[in-house]
Amino acid sequence: MGAWLQALLRIKLLLLAAAAPLLLSAALSWLLVRPYLAGVPAEVPLHALEVASAEHLETIFAGYDYAWPPQGPVPRLAIDRFPPDIGQLEVTRKKALFFRGLLPMVVAENERIRAQRRFITERFALGPLRPGTRNWNQVERLAELYRVAGDLNDPVVREILLRRVDEVPAALVLAQAANESAWGTSRFAREANNLFGLWTYKKDLGMVPAQRMEGASHYVRVFPDLRSSVRVYLFNLNIGHAYVDMRRARAALRLAGEALDAGHLAAA
Repeated sequence: MGAWLQALLRIKLLLLAAAAPLLLSAALSWLLVRPYLAGVPAEVPLHALEVASAEHLETIFAGYDYAWPPQGPVPRLAIDRFPPDIGQLEVTRKKALFFRGLLPMVVAENERIRAQRRFITERFALGPLRPGTRNWNQVERLAELYRVAGDLNDPVVREILLRRVDEVPAALVLAQAANESAWGTSRFAREANNLFGLWTYKKDLGMVPAQRMEGASHYVRVFPDLRSSVRVYLFNLNIGHAYVDMRRARAALRLAGEALDAGHLAAA
């Protein structure tokens, strides 16, 4: 219990200390990552839930013996949005419900990314790939998805691709979501399922921020459900130019055989 809370507190302090939201430059957030690429790891199935109230959601979690911090397996659940009365809960209860609601989707999206990374690593381990073969085409699809161009047999290209196809510690994602969405109570969280302050420049994909400066053309991205918001957030961290240092820090931890420390990556 203490480890989860300490990690989240440390990361939230780092995020609050930032001069601007981590994703201020998320011009790529209008992209919804394609859920399926033929022949490569795709969707991790979750049981979709529509919840009417905080009490309803808590009852569902109790049925799975799912508390915060989790003491056992995280259930395979995906709520479409946070209940409208979550902001009326006592603070500790609100935070626990927010984290429990979001964590299964973060775990599932990281699992999907790990599967993609494992898929790529296994094929790179075969040695040079021949263009036009099934292995080449499958890895090339993932390289295109993660915006990596070049010869797939080039060690530099392979390194860049593996830097991008990697998970983000759940504690970092949870802390950022809590910070940006005011524990699921912000207008953007309630009306747009946007937990991370993601922007778009596509009018049909967003909503106008209430305090948008005159002359600004950005919108706040609207998502059909919370899982889509999580997916695009992870995607932006993995491909965005603003997060090169984070990806380098993550790769360095991988090279050293160390765990992906959420606080270390938040600082990067």
